[in-house]
Amino acid sequence: MKERRVIAGLVLFATVLFALVPVIRRGAELPTAQHHFVHALMLAGAALSGILFAGRTRGGRRGAVWLVIATLVPALAMLLMWPSKYAYFETHPYGHLTEHLALVVLGFLAGFGGERYAAGIGWAAGIGIFAMGMLAIGGYGVVRSVPNTIGIAAAPTSRANIGGLPNQTRGAALFAQNCAVCHGTVGVGGEGPSLKNERSRKSLVQAEAWIQNPAPPMPKLYPGTLSLRDVADVAGYVETLR
Repeated sequence: MKERRVIAGLVLFATVLFALVPVIRRGAELPTAQHHFVHALMLAGAALSGILFAGRTRGGRRGAVWLVIATLVPALAMLLMWPSKYAYFETHPYGHLTEHLALVVLGFLAGFGGERYAAGIGWAAGIGIFAMGMLAIGGYGVVRSVPNTIGIAAAPTSRANIGGLPNQTRGAALFAQNCAVCHGTVGVGGEGPSLKNERSRKSLVQAEAWIQNPAPPMPKLYPGTLSLRDVADVAGYVETLR
């Protein structure tokens, strides 16, 4: 029993260290799919430590409250991984760290609660919460939704009107003049979210549509400050940010 708890403690310690990545990396944004994978690993480590800490349940089932906890926490974990919050977390390392630590707590509760209820339930809950994180890689939030679908549909026609490929050098100059004050000089984020690896979340057409019809608090600079040509060039530049 003592050895089991020592192993559980080491697994939990390693998982918490892994959760510190946002503070260590500071502003280096991961593509959303990789982000989900990091979450899945944290959930798995936390659930395993919870199972080991709970030990073997003897004498049948214990308190239905443990089953309720093990059942509900996976849903709460998925809410914490809501992709629309990534822009905030990527530019606020300590808020991001809080999210990661909350995922560790939820993963731990899934494993611990399930195993306290009945032997084997913790493993089922742990595998389930890990599987949810892994399945998220292939769909949940990998491409961030663009609120204005009319803008998306109109973008290809708009590009046809201007013709040619985006001028990324010109786009960089326009970005520095109009966007850097919020997004940082090279798109690392600040007042606004980081745009590093934005191409993993939006295609060029979607980036153009977003610039034309942004969601608040991002200002709408088209039409007015930016022309269609300007929008295309800025979007082309943003797609190069790594």
